Amino acid sequence: MDIAKPFRRVVKNAGLNSSEVVRHTLRHTAITHLVQAGVDLPTVKRISGHKTLMMVERYAHQNGPHIQTAMDKLSKGYRSSA
Repeated sequence: MDIAKPFRRVVKNAGLNSSEVVRHTLRHTAITHLVQAGVDLPTVKRISGHKTLMMVERYAHQNGPHIQTAMDKLSKGYRSSA
């Protein structure tokens, strides 16, 4: 089943540019959300179907708040062990 036309129609109806938002965009977004939710990379790799962790890392766009949350966890671990 080819979903290209229905996908373009949905993207257009959402007011988005169908030449910029492609089905592959959904994969990038899903992987980013999984990583930002704290799902480990080997699990994301299995869900996404990527062959290597390197490819998962390429897709896993990590932003400032995600990195700050990780640093806060690290800091909390040091404080409770001191």
